[in-house]
Amino acid sequence: MKFGLRTPSLKRRIAARTSWKRVVRHSMGLKAPRGMGMLTNPKRAMYNKVYNKTSFSIDDIGKGGGHHSTSSHTPSNEELRPGIEINNTGNIIRSSSKALTVTSKNFEDLRVQVSDIYNQRQELITALGSAKTKLFFLSTAHFGSYLLIVGFFYKGIAVSRTNQQAVVKDLEAQLAETYVKLNFADKSQLEKSWLNVVDAFNELMKSEKIWDMTYAEDINRVVARTVASTATKRTPITSETLEIEFIKSDLPHLYIPNANGADLFFFPTFLILFKSNEEFGIFDIRDINASFKLTGYIEEETVPKDTEVIQHTWKKANKDGSGDKRFKGNYQIPIVKYGDMTLKTESGLEESYMFSNFDAFTEFGKHYEHHFNLLKTL
Repeated sequence: MKFGLRTPSLKRRIAARTSWKRVVRHSMGLKAPRGMGMLTNPKRAMYNKVYNKTSFSIDDIGKGGGHHSTSSHTPSNEELRPGIEINNTGNIIRSSSKALTVTSKNFEDLRVQVSDIYNQRQELITALGSAKTKLFFLSTAHFGSYLLIVGFFYKGIAVSRTNQQAVVKDLEAQLAETYVKLNFADKSQLEKSWLNVVDAFNELMKSEKIWDMTYAEDINRVVARTVASTATKRTPITSETLEIEFIKSDLPHLYIPNANGADLFFFPTFLILFKSNEEFGIFDIRDINASFKLTGYIEEETVPKDTEVIQHTWKKANKDGSGDKRFKGNYQIPIVKYGDMTLKTESGLEESYMFSNFDAFTEFGKHYEHHFNLLKTL
């Protein structure tokens, strides 16, 4: 029995690839499914199994393993790298903890203002809670005084209750007016550009499916029997509107929920990666490397109605993309076109999303890049 590296033989390689028997078996689909050797020639099958376990070919050196997973890539006329679904393995796609403390140089004052306003609001919220508690007891005492007839003669409790109501209203008014006010609207080209981005984003968020890409890894296409080269895990997210309650802007913002980290709030000139009042990052849009690309994706789930099937592949595929006939019940899978958006900065921001509506995605990417280029000129 052979152990270690097998001795390569050019003669045998040529003979195997020029064998007329092999050509007939492949062309007529007569190749036996994997595992049938134990029935047709048990002795040879056992020998081959042990031989493959105890030795390796020079071709195996440098090859890695892989997982069947959901993979994505940029489609071209020459090649598509579609996908499947993986568990929580591979490289996580997530902004680092450092990104929740970063502030771009132009927005350091804004960070201080956000922190100060938050602290002021917390003090007002505490005072308002105490005032409402006191009002509750005064209201209870006021109602009880009339049950005991005392209230008809003694008006002190009623006056205290009225005064306390005024205190509560005053604190509520102060709280409503304590926020960070952002002013962008100035009828400039920048404002018009941002409003176009907002309109395109609203259409994009109507996509039937939106995913947060949370893991990615390279796969060995030969071992995995797939045309995919990258495997990813995606987590569905929903389209919703959310705002940071103590930040008000005179122009609309963009909100993207994050399945495995802090949410993203886009304003005309910066992005806030917000987890809490103590954990947030402020990034100048000009510092963000935003990538917009169309991706071919092997869709084993229901194909969204707002995408397009661009071709098909097989569950188990050969190197050339044809179906591997060794696998019984091998079936075709559609490859569909999705939009892939990736946001990165050198300071730790890393987020990736996929959208089913590639037409709306293309439109959004066009307006975002126009706005980005406009900011670069300021």
